[in-house]
Amino acid sequence: MSESESTADRIHGQCLCGAVEFAVDVPERTYSVCHCGLCRRWSGGPLMSVHCPAPDTEWLNDEGLTWFQGTPWAQRGFCSRCGSSLFWRLAEQPEGMLIVSVDALDDGGEFALDRHIYSDAKPDRYDFADDRPRVTEAELMKELGL
Repeated sequence: MSESESTADRIHGQCLCGAVEFAVDVPERTYSVCHCGLCRRWSGGPLMSVHCPAPDTEWLNDEGLTWFQGTPWAQRGFCSRCGSSLFWRLAEQPEGMLIVSVDALDDGGEFALDRHIYSDAKPDRYDFADDRPRVTEAELMKELGL
């Protein structure tokens, strides 16, 4: 058993209608807030998400799962039946990591905010009252190797 398997919590999640149902390993009970324009348009606001190891994802029902190529480097997963915004992954490495909407998880209430990403894309109309790190688009692209 690897270290990530021994410390990860397995959490069930699903879309609004249940046509996409999954279980993921969550190594850390933390989430990020993405302020990029694509996430805001896709989810109707800043996307709050958890990083999960994609190979460990168990698809319990993927009848409604649809992947959309939103940029040359990333895909977004959603339910084609109810429209729930669920996942984000790198297009070139779809099995590498899976970013999951924290609110699609049954047990998402116990997560702590880790950081803000695309902080330089956040519009002035809202703000978060916290002191968590703010990562710009350029810093995140460098971190992802893009």
